Amino acid sequence: MPESEKKQYLCDDRTTPYILIVDDSRSDICLLESILRSHGFVSQSLTDPTEVFEHCRAARPEIVLLDISMPVMNGFQVCAQLKNNPTLADIPVLFLTAMSDVADKIRGFKAGGSDFLVKPYEPSELIARISTQISLRRAQHELACRNQELKEEIHDKERAHAALLDSESRNEAVLNNAAVCIGLLSLDGTYEMVNGLYADVFGYSRAEFQHMRLQDIVHPDHVAATEEVMEFIRYGQLEQHYADKKFVRQDGSVFPGGHWLSPRRTGYGTCNGFVCIISDLTEQKKAEDELRLAHTVFETSSEGMLVTDAENRIIMVNPAFTAITGYQREQAIGKDPSFLQSDRQDKGFYQQMWKVLLRKNSWQGEIWNRRYNGEEYPQWLSIAVIRNPNQSIANYVALFSDISDRKKAEEILRHQAMHDPLTRLPNRVMFDERLRSSLSRAKRLNSQVALLYLDLDNFKTINDSLGHLAGDRVLQMVADRLRDCLRLEDVVARIGGDEFSAILDDIISIDDALATAERIIASLGEIDCSVAGERLQTSVGIALYPDHGTDTEDLLRHADDAMYTAKRLGKGRSFLAGTASDDEPTGK
Repeated sequence: MPESEKKQYLCDDRTTPYILIVDDSRSDICLLESILRSHGFVSQSLTDPTEVFEHCRAARPEIVLLDISMPVMNGFQVCAQLKNNPTLADIPVLFLTAMSDVADKIRGFKAGGSDFLVKPYEPSELIARISTQISLRRAQHELACRNQELKEEIHDKERAHAALLDSESRNEAVLNNAAVCIGLLSLDGTYEMVNGLYADVFGYSRAEFQHMRLQDIVHPDHVAATEEVMEFIRYGQLEQHYADKKFVRQDGSVFPGGHWLSPRRTGYGTCNGFVCIISDLTEQKKAEDELRLAHTVFETSSEGMLVTDAENRIIMVNPAFTAITGYQREQAIGKDPSFLQSDRQDKGFYQQMWKVLLRKNSWQGEIWNRRYNGEEYPQWLSIAVIRNPNQSIANYVALFSDISDRKKAEEILRHQAMHDPLTRLPNRVMFDERLRSSLSRAKRLNSQVALLYLDLDNFKTINDSLGHLAGDRVLQMVADRLRDCLRLEDVVARIGGDEFSAILDDIISIDDALATAERIIASLGEIDCSVAGERLQTSVGIALYPDHGTDTEDLLRHADDAMYTAKRLGKGRSFLAGTASDDEPTGK
């Protein structure tokens, strides 16, 4: 290659930096792309190894992640093809393999490979190795530029001194602006030079480092292993080394770091020192721990969780989602969550929900959805909007719980609060509520409502003679007969003790109420109380809306007064409010 072209190639190599992934497994490529993307790297991928050479010539990658076992051409052949081309030979090649085989490693290094990664990948190791290779290649790239300039200076002595200073300055700038700690070590581990970040991370000055050894900053747990590695590299038994280790700052604090060690060689190939690169993994490890914790919570939560993309397509669900809805993960991924909807909420409900969600970035409430088996069930749903830094929507996250049991418990409690436990009839609380509702409806429709107030005339005698258990049984029979005497839309309630009341909606005339009262008296009179052959007698007071009152208090008072009038006139009969008590009483 002409010298002018070589210089151009060396110095313009990183116009479009990216990482090239070569693997015949699409799933492996997707995993690598996901890890790289989460750490800010740009990547491209190929599944056909025969396309690598031309692809690299067209757009040079910063590093190639190369699978070994592939059809047509294996990874070693692809690597050799790249290394045999002068314009592509300096691209680092990191082999990917499912087996940690020494023979494969030897063959890979002979083919020109820089390192090996064994599947499955540990994300922190993968990123550290790639970052270190890229940093090392960039440093070597700058050093190569410098060496090229020095060669030119030999042919042009007038520019030699200026070019040398410029090259040294640029080299210093590269080292000091590197995102990792870079240091040059002698054979015994003594520092000859460190970049600015090295000094900043460990808290020593660059001058202090010149009197220190690598072993001074490595945690005691790793010193012996590090010294062994240095011996292996020095005598050619190991070409490069990477490991996660603990390091100690000047103030005694310990932090996790990725440690890369490679040889420095003389022109004759002899190792005369080491290049030491350390990356601070504190934030990365913290992020990984948080991610691991979030994943654990996601997988073990008893609440159903789902995540959608900005277009509201499901991209992730947890096991509790399947347990609650009955839908497997594969059946939900890619769908809009609306496929879970029941018919309980109308279109307006969902429009309002989305309006609140997009305005406040969150929404929560009770909603009815449908399980895989078609069963509708209530759930408590919380939705949050996740936004990008530019405020565009990135994701929606939904958490929900099945509240069927809670709703059933609430219904049981409500039923118990609103019903008499002995007769299972509505109690006074529910009766008052239904009466207010009936009067409100009657006012709106201009209709009539009859209120019947009943008292069992000789019930005390039954209790005293036969006991309370027999009395309870009589009350239950009374409740059954009252239900039979009324229409389905009518309401009958036990007000207390031996008193009952009934609401008759939409009566045509007073005769309807009187007929119902006489039917009740006759039916209850058929109950044999087994007390001296007596049968049950009932007094019924009747009041009408709106004739005898327009609110619940007035209507109840008139019905109660009418019932007591019926008792005074002989019991076992009915009496209509507003009728003169000295006239012939209403009823029989």
